[in-house]
Amino acid sequence: MIFSTMKLLSRLYLPGLLFALFWLAGCTGRPAGGQADAAPKLDSLRAEGRRIAKASFEELSQQLARALETGGIPYALQFCHANAGPLTDSLSAKHGARIRRTAGQYRNPANAPDAQELALFETFAAQKTRGRDLKTADTALVLAPGKVLFAKPILLLPQCAVCHGKVGDMVTEEQYREIKKRYPEDRAVGFSAGDLRGMWAIYFE
Repeated sequence: MIFSTMKLLSRLYLPGLLFALFWLAGCTGRPAGGQADAAPKLDSLRAEGRRIAKASFEELSQQLARALETGGIPYALQFCHANAGPLTDSLSAKHGARIRRTAGQYRNPANAPDAQELALFETFAAQKTRGRDLKTADTALVLAPGKVLFAKPILLLPQCAVCHGKVGDMVTEEQYREIKKRYPEDRAVGFSAGDLRGMWAIYFE
């Protein structure tokens, strides 16, 4: 009697159980497939972000080197104050992405990080404190459908210490007065070569 009852129950519930299992498998498979599709796209955007950061750095560095050759540090400061923003805007238009340079200790208030940028910058800073070499570090985050933020650390080069080094050492008192004239809220001094100076924040939309 018990065996007959169990046999009857299996006939009644087995089809439903199999249907539920197949349905669950289908639901589980769809997000996994979406993630698999998204991963190559994110990797591609990271590669593009690296390319844009490198090209933008080279362009800005060349412009700054020419300004230094033309009129030394005072002229270079004047040039950066007037042209850094427009140059970055033109690079954004050229590469089809919104390009920002930001930092925890920024010189221009326009470059102050938002909450998301600051969180990424602090993550890079923590990694450096733990001994990670940030030369090849970067990351990409999906902020919303169709919107990705690529971030890459900016390390201070030796030649940049004349404007961002320690005041009274690499940055003379006279030079710092010139900096403060143009950037009264300046926080971007006190660095040594190799320090985490800032971060590229490149937005793909």
